[in-house]
Amino acid sequence: MIEVKIESIRISLMSPNQVIILKELDGERCLPIIVAKPEGDAITFKLNHMEVLRPLSYDLAASIIESLEAKISHVLIKDLKDKHFFASLHFQNDSSEAEIDCRPSDGIAIAVRVSCPIFVQDDVMQKAGIRQPGASDAQDVEASEDIGAFNDFIGSLDLGDLDEDDINRPA
Repeated sequence: MIEVKIESIRISLMSPNQVIILKELDGERCLPIIVAKPEGDAITFKLNHMEVLRPLSYDLAASIIESLEAKISHVLIKDLKDKHFFASLHFQNDSSEAEIDCRPSDGIAIAVRVSCPIFVQDDVMQKAGIRQPGASDAQDVEASEDIGAFNDFIGSLDLGDLDEDDINRPA
């Protein structure tokens, strides 16, 4: 497993969706995940300490988890099938562990609320990770042909041209 951090959340100019850029902590690769606007906004609000009038569903989920004295040990982006990412929340207490399937956007939104790490399975990063601009060629990982249009879209993103004054929202 590869630990990642949220490097930025960007607006897609090609669709109403947003792109979460997860960057590996000990490397140069990034994993872009396309999410719907409400999920992207929920993550952005929390990262930027923005107040909302009423708790969002993710705030409710985090409150329920806390009230049950449960602990999420980590979120794992565990698979990529037919251009869709799959994830899971991993719970741990003194006597047991549990894994619950979730969408990556939901897992990330909860992770930022409970301050747990986010990991990406090695083979997922191998298939869909992209080299951050300026990284050495030795770190370059080509995406698999089976992600076709997704890879074409990601390849069109110039991650180096945006700054905080544009649409880049740092973690």
